Amino acid sequence: MDENSKPRQLSILLIENDPASAALTREIMKEVGIHENVTSVRDGDEALAYLRGEEDQNSRTEVIFLDLHLPKMSGLEVLREIKNNPAWVATPVVVVSGVSDPAEIRKAYELHASCYIRKPSDLHEFLRFMRVCHEFWGNVVTLPDPKGR
Repeated sequence: MDENSKPRQLSILLIENDPASAALTREIMKEVGIHENVTSVRDGDEALAYLRGEEDQNSRTEVIFLDLHLPKMSGLEVLREIKNNPAWVATPVVVVSGVSDPAEIRKAYELHASCYIRKPSDLHEFLRFMRVCHEFWGNVVTLPDPKGR
């Protein structure tokens, strides 16, 4: 890949219950070039409702960033719902968690998380993490057509 090429814009769903973390993540996404098509929701119910609404509009989120520690419904439950729905099963889910519990990591992969990333505590590391994610999901992998074709 050409060093000067930029990752394409992605349609991203950010599932994060902490407003400060969500705002920081969105700012860092902007910093690395993800300027549009980022939707934030605070819990699993909102996430599933948003995804159901996309079905009605015939559009699709291309990548989901999922925090596991959510109110109402755990992130693992949300992941299970996403991966059990034929309309969403192919959507990559990047689990981003501040916890590195081996049992939780194993469960996330058993539920078909695309990857499990420990949430960086350092701002520079978080910026690097998001830059790598943007490059990987925007240029390296081939994603399913977001229109479901």
